[in-house]
Amino acid sequence: MERELCILDVTIPGNCGQLEGRLYYCNEGTSDRGVIICPPHPLLAGNLENNVVQAVARKMAGSMPVLLFNYPAVGRSTHPIPGLPLFEYWHGLDQKGDYGMMSEEVKKVIQWSAGYFSRLHLVGYSFGAHMALTAMTEQVLSYSAIAPPLVEYDFTGMQSLSIPVCTILAEDDGLLATPADLPRPNDIIHNIIRGTDHFFLRREDEVATLIAEFILSLELKGGETKG
Repeated sequence: MERELCILDVTIPGNCGQLEGRLYYCNEGTSDRGVIICPPHPLLAGNLENNVVQAVARKMAGSMPVLLFNYPAVGRSTHPIPGLPLFEYWHGLDQKGDYGMMSEEVKKVIQWSAGYFSRLHLVGYSFGAHMALTAMTEQVLSYSAIAPPLVEYDFTGMQSLSIPVCTILAEDDGLLATPADLPRPNDIIHNIIRGTDHFFLRREDEVATLIAEFILSLELKGGETKG
């Protein structure tokens, strides 16, 4: 019998105001560890309602609590520059290519989550995979990157992580440039979903299943990390 899913809206204190968050969990039989999912770029459906983010959250919540959140200026999160439209604010960040403030906000989310779970598995989708990688802390047990923009952003840090890593790519991802070579240390698991593009429409459950299999396999091993 499927356990009842509980949903709790939360407010997370950030560096430039409050971040909108949502916690998915079951009342009984779940782990004291959790999952945090970093959403895509806000100008590409990047919020906690995103189809892939929601699929992963609902799949994982039966086993452990899952925390979703919105970046600054998205949804009910505080806008750092009140009155400036979402597009103009994030377009300005893109032009500068400086997301340091966003990385710090993700670290705040991770720190805040300690009130709900001891350690966590960090998942990022698209731009969120970059944000997750730049916000690593000692609390993180594993890193999952869904459709990571490997050419558009710096992912060299992936190869030096001391935790298990999983990537999921879309075979027909025309939104991102295709790297000539994927990082291939022994502890990185690469998955390719055939016949779909960057947005995984109607294939969200396949993405969620791959993430769940990866994380739960680690939990069965006691959440061991490399090194």
